[in-house]
Amino acid sequence: MKAITIASVLCLLAHTVSGAAIPLDIEERQIQPISTVTGPVGTSYIYALASPIPDNIASQLAAAVSVVPTSTTVVLSDGGVQSTSVVGEVPVASSPAPAPGAYTPGYRNIGYYGTWYIFDRKFMPSDIITSQWTHIMAGFWDVGASGQIAPKDPWSDIQSIKLPNPSTVKGALNGVFEQMFRLKNENRNLKIMLSVGGWLATSEGQWGASLATPEQRNTFAKSAARAVMDLGLDGIDLDWEYPRNDVETAAHVDTLRLLRQELDVAGNILGVNRHLLLSMAAPIGAHFIKTINIPEANKYVDFFNLMSYDMGGAGFSKVSTHAANFFMATDGSTEFCFVDGFEMYLAAGVPTSKLNVLDPIYGHSFAGTDGPGTPFTGPGVGSWGELGTPDYNQILQGGDNVVFEDEKIMASWTYNKQTRQMISFDTPRIIELKTQYLLTRGVGGIGFFGLNADKWTVSENLVNTALEVLGGTSTLEQAENHIIYKDSQYPNVRVYDGVKVVPGKTLVGAATDRSPSYD
Repeated sequence: MKAITIASVLCLLAHTVSGAAIPLDIEERQIQPISTVTGPVGTSYIYALASPIPDNIASQLAAAVSVVPTSTTVVLSDGGVQSTSVVGEVPVASSPAPAPGAYTPGYRNIGYYGTWYIFDRKFMPSDIITSQWTHIMAGFWDVGASGQIAPKDPWSDIQSIKLPNPSTVKGALNGVFEQMFRLKNENRNLKIMLSVGGWLATSEGQWGASLATPEQRNTFAKSAARAVMDLGLDGIDLDWEYPRNDVETAAHVDTLRLLRQELDVAGNILGVNRHLLLSMAAPIGAHFIKTINIPEANKYVDFFNLMSYDMGGAGFSKVSTHAANFFMATDGSTEFCFVDGFEMYLAAGVPTSKLNVLDPIYGHSFAGTDGPGTPFTGPGVGSWGELGTPDYNQILQGGDNVVFEDEKIMASWTYNKQTRQMISFDTPRIIELKTQYLLTRGVGGIGFFGLNADKWTVSENLVNTALEVLGGTSTLEQAENHIIYKDSQYPNVRVYDGVKVVPGKTLVGAATDRSPSYD
């Protein structure tokens, strides 16, 4: 343990403890820490000092020992309530939950939740294991002809009373977003953001037409900020896939600028220093990255969510390809790779701390093929009526469905010689390798698309696998969400009803050593 001399700092104090002045003979007093907290990125030393200690004095104390104060808390001692200043080599990633207004650096973990999951998939907001995540992107909402945003399915998003314990107050928010608001009230480190757009908005040609004019973009930004205030959210995720020409590239940047502007206005309404988040779903293929003005976008977003998936698929690939590989293969089985796209963001001036790298919890299947890099006849098996895109938890492994893992390119797949079907997807071992690599690159976070499709054992859960590599949930960023929305149109958002969300999914079983063995 580490001791410090605090005379030069504490002599500045002019307060008393229990009626007695602080002794003036502390010049030589050595104060031992009452405990230490050691995390994967640093150690904090906790000292019990006289109460109360003003923030400016705590800062001077920190300066005296060349460390940074991380927080001030209250503990019980034999003499009653004492104030303790936490002075540590930050960041301390082992804090279980943020103190009011506190921030502890750490990794972000981004999860994309489709509001349609409540239907056939029967994956409710309560099934989200909230301790695994720092941010949930719930979506997708549409953009209309005027630029106004709206839910694609109002019944599922804001109206349904079929989800557990719906509010019966007149005019209440119901549906998925009622459940999300309850989740964030119970888990103050969980930020809920609204994702607008998605791949369907592109296929239906909405973006270019709906955000062509300054008036449309202004309407878009104002309606998005209004949705944040009404639904009790922490920010907006823009998922424009993708600008098609220079005019749309400019409109994309201007949309981000206006979103940042309107979110700042809304944040000021919420309270002093309330920062609402802005992120964007970002492509990883070079041909799509070139449609984004990355340096300009970087001025406005808090972070980029790099979509490191859908690099291959039966609907657009020429041969059976890997769909989420980190590096290029030499056998023609990859069309592009994550690392090349990642380097383009760095070259454009984006710091690694603003990059979250997303992995898929689903696969891409190819029928009538001899394996990676060979021709195919069409899409293979799928889930929920979507041929070619099976959920991870429905991909058959073992027996005739042989699993292959290429650790050099960080890709895995199954191949069945009898049915001549290949499925590109990530195994836990590949997720482990990818996360280890991302740690070496200093990324700000990780993430996943397809929360419903994971497996619920410790050894097979892809999200848990990645978190284990990071060092556990204690290494996640600790940043308090917002829960006070007095200007919401919904009474149960203006005043939280206190109804608890009963957790659905839990992980079972023990972790498995996935390290390769060598004979």
